[in-house]
Parts: sequence; C-alpha cells; structure tokens
Amino acid sequence: MFLIVHNPLSNKRRSKFRTNRMVKFFKRHSIPFKLRSTLKIENLNDYLEKNKKITDILYLGGDGSINYLINNVDISKIKQNIYLAKSGSGNDFLRSLSRIHHGDITIGKASTNIGDIKFINGVGIGIDSLICHYVDNDVNKSKLSYFLHFFRSIIKYKRRDFDVIVDGKEYHFTKGYFVVVQNGKYFGGGMKGAPYADITDDNFDVCIAHSLNNLVIQLLFLTVYMGWHRFITKRVTFLKGKEIEIKVKDPYYFQTDGEVMNGVDKIKITKDISRKFYAFRKKDFKNHIAKKFHS
Repeated sequence: MFLIVHNPLSNKRRSKFRTNRMVKFFKRHSIPFKLRSTLKIENLNDYLEKNKKITDILYLGGDGSINYLINNVDISKIKQNIYLAKSGSGNDFLRSLSRIHHGDITIGKASTNIGDIKFINGVGIGIDSLICHYVDNDVNKSKLSYFLHFFRSIIKYKRRDFDVIVDGKEYHFTKGYFVVVQNGKYFGGGMKGAPYADITDDNFDVCIAHSLNNLVIQLLFLTVYMGWHRFITKRVTFLKGKEIEIKVKDPYYFQTDGEVMNGVDKIKITKDISRKFYAFRKKDFKNHIAKKFHS
C-alpha cells in the first residue's frame, strides 16, 4: 500500500489540484493508497510504525516541502521506498532527480552560527539569499518571482567579501555577489547554476560570483539559465569538495533549499547521510508499480 503525503499549503494552496490528479491516477490503476496531509501527521516515523501495510511513500511537494521532510523526519529509519513528485512553486531538486530517475542522494548539513539545518538541493549566501527572502515574503508568488525579485535585489544588495575554505584550502573573494553550495544542478526555478553538480556524489559544487558590478551581474544572470556562466572564468569561480566553510564579515540572509535564515556569518557544509529517492514517473507506475500490487 502507498502512503501519499501532500502539503495543502504548498504553492499557495494550488497543490490541491495536483493532489486530486494523483489520487485519480492511483484509483484508475487500482493501486491501494492512503492519503494524508503533512498537517495531520505529527510524526511520520511513528505513523509508519503503526501502519505496517505501507510499503511505499509518494511525497508531493516542492523544494520547501522536501526540505521540511529531511529536517523533521528521521528518513534514515524509513524502510519504505520514497517517491517524490512536484507540487510546489519551486522544483529545482526534482529537475535533477528526474534526469537519473532514482539514486542514492546526498543530503547535506549546514552548521551555522545560529543553528544547524539539512538541505537536499543547495544553500547560498549573498544576492541569491536576498532574492529568496523577497520571494518568501511575496504574497503573489509565481514561477517568475525569482526572476522579478532579482532586479529588486540588484538595487538593495551591497557587495561583500567572502572567505571560502574547501577541504582545507582557503580562498578569498572581493566584491562578491554570492556563494552557493550545490548538491543539485539547478536553483531559482530552473537556473543551471551548478552545471557540474551530481546529486549522488559526496562532493558539493561551489559557485562564487565575484569582482562584479551591477551591470555585469545582470549580464551574468542571463547566462546562468543555460549554465554558460561557467565560461566567464574571471568573474565566476567553481570549486568542488566534501567540506565547505564560508565566512562573511557582517551577518546576512542564508538560504537552504530556498528556506531563509537571517543573521548568518559562519557556515560549514558537510554530508549528513545518503538516502535512495525515486522520481515519480507515470510510465514506471503503469508498467511496474501497479503490477506489483496486482500480482
């Protein structure tokens, strides 16, 4: 039996439409399931322990919902298969997962001066975290929100210096716009910010935009969607490592999978665990999953 977990508040409550479509799909193919809201399951680990017939989990949500899952549930204790399907306004992690269908995914941990938090797609500090702050507080959030708030952030953001340490090697960057540490390739609603990233790799990809002014960062922004910023070697630096440290002089916004913390000036990124995830694909369900329950 499947447990379908959905977040009714995701994507400004528009996730209800996608949830209804998923329920109809399961009924049409006679796949047994239970439907539960994240608001009504206080402890998913306890719920699974009490419901032994559940063999698989389908978790509906965007990057924020998946971030909530890994930070509020001990997924290392979940024996059931976990399938992920998009249902939020931001689905950057699923863009990476869908390309490999399934795999042992690295989950990172960001230890900061104000607390620890896990992430599955990526973290960042600088103009990207300011954009996420504006998006998070946008009552009319849409797929274009990240793009629109970028220009607002250009006016407000003050360039800063970043100290970055990758596996013990120190780097210093001046006039910096952002440091992002990525597990997945994408951020900001489809921007290919870390074109070399691999969600199954123990290494994290670090991208630093530096030595820039407001005009150049706008031109750079246009190249990121296709990953072409990797050719601007004098302005963008790519690094890769297992342990990443970031230091800034003044505390600032810091984002993890698009969720924002404030007052961060020291960050240490390490691997937490690996866990197998599956991208939900209707073709697979029709050909394989449904048959499993009908045999």
